[in-house]
Amino acid sequence: METDARTLLRTSRSESVVVQEKAGGTYHYFGILKSMQTTLEAYKCSLANGVCLELQANVDGLPIFKSSSTQFWPILGVIKNLPQHEPFVIGLFCGTSKPACLLEYLEDFVAEVVELEKGFSFQGITMRLQLCSMVCDAPARAFLKNVKGHTGYSGCEKCMQEGEYVNNRVVFPQTDARLRTDKDFKEMADEGHHLGYSPLVDTSLGMVSGFPLDYMHLVCLGVMRRLLYLWLKGPLASRLSGSQVNILSEMLLKIRKNVPVEFARRPRSLNEVGRWKAAEFRQFLLYTGPVLLKDVLHTAVYQHFLLMFVGVFILSNKALLEEYTDYANDALVLFVQHFGKLYGDMYLSYNVHNLVHLAQDVKVHGNLDSFSAFKFENFMQKLKRLVRKPESPCCQVVKRLAERESVQMHRVESLSVRREHTSGPLPLLFQCAQQYTQYNTELFTLKLDEANSHVYIQGKVAKIRNIIEKEEVYLVYSTFSHQESFFEYPTSSSTFGIHLVDGLLDMTQHCSIGLVERKVFLIPHGRQFVAVPLIHMN
Repeated sequence: METDARTLLRTSRSESVVVQEKAGGTYHYFGILKSMQTTLEAYKCSLANGVCLELQANVDGLPIFKSSSTQFWPILGVIKNLPQHEPFVIGLFCGTSKPACLLEYLEDFVAEVVELEKGFSFQGITMRLQLCSMVCDAPARAFLKNVKGHTGYSGCEKCMQEGEYVNNRVVFPQTDARLRTDKDFKEMADEGHHLGYSPLVDTSLGMVSGFPLDYMHLVCLGVMRRLLYLWLKGPLASRLSGSQVNILSEMLLKIRKNVPVEFARRPRSLNEVGRWKAAEFRQFLLYTGPVLLKDVLHTAVYQHFLLMFVGVFILSNKALLEEYTDYANDALVLFVQHFGKLYGDMYLSYNVHNLVHLAQDVKVHGNLDSFSAFKFENFMQKLKRLVRKPESPCCQVVKRLAERESVQMHRVESLSVRREHTSGPLPLLFQCAQQYTQYNTELFTLKLDEANSHVYIQGKVAKIRNIIEKEEVYLVYSTFSHQESFFEYPTSSSTFGIHLVDGLLDMTQHCSIGLVERKVFLIPHGRQFVAVPLIHMN
């Protein structure tokens, strides 16, 4: 008897997949409660009666094939206040365009949200659900809210500013316009902003506050990409010469060996900037750009870029939010105010303007990565790979997800030392201890190579020389003889843990692994190095 993958994965051949004809395409509704069941079972021991589960949902379009217009529009979700490795699928629409009818597309989702908000019981535990945010790009937000798009005169979702038409595009030059409120939205106070009714109004979701600006699209794929194109092809006053572009590209390629394992991608040349992904723009903005651009850009242009870097760096870092969120807002407002003067008012687009609203979303929803689309975007690519043939893609994904659920493969995080060695160095107290080249934590991985051996220990940048275990894990490390701020405008970089270092000492010290404050991306800068703490995974 022959056995294929469907037998091993227990795929049912008798049960048909329930797919509806809806909103101009095919649709399958998995359900919120059903989809989060595995998560609830994993954490039921820590769930108390009356707990409120915070649902963060995502909607976006995903082209399936290069040769056709067929696309998915999934509704994805995560429970924000429970640890999860990846989102779950709530609903899946498949068609040749976005759903033709918003009401049909959202009716099952909205009805279940309304019911779960009233409260429900799971294995004897009473709890309720709150739809706390919808994380989407600008076109998807406009679709879900049924409002004017980002190119419309009333397209800003956060303020009442009416855009201006400059050089064949709508721009938003004001930074202090009256802010929209959830109450204004429900009352449709700004008639020019609304196209019609959105069924999401029937949930407890704030239709302004509950739709945060996704910085993956707004900042990384939006403003950072725009800046790079302006430096490559923009106004002569800020444009880089051909030799400067080549120098910058060479530096990007040179530091590939210094990139820690936490980064999914290594730097590519500016000749390939048209193919850069969002993670590459994020890496350039938060880590490599401030270092590599210092001696390349004109001073005024570089300092203007630093305003955005400092603002976004603060808003991405949980440890800085309480004290510096308002400062980050001031830096981003100043960046927007100076943007038109440097590059021209025609570039004061929706994305550039909305930097002034980013800090307020952080105050409501947490640091930028806690409501970014990165995790959803990564999962969408996994959904796409579940399609094996052109016929009935929606049914295929439903079956593949059912297979995954039946197998229940649990990912086990390693929080331990790995790869034993005997090369030292070893302090006298640890002569009989075991030595390792790698240590994994939930947030980062430490190794004894050039890219993954730098950390902050008690405020000092240190290089790990050895990882040893004797009842508990210890690090043998050396520090740098010189450590100072890398820049002073708009404020000292040392405030945020960014330092220029050199003179690595031969003398070693040791400490418990618990004294490591952060892992560091150590970026070459001439004969020195710039230490930038990793923040994009926190």
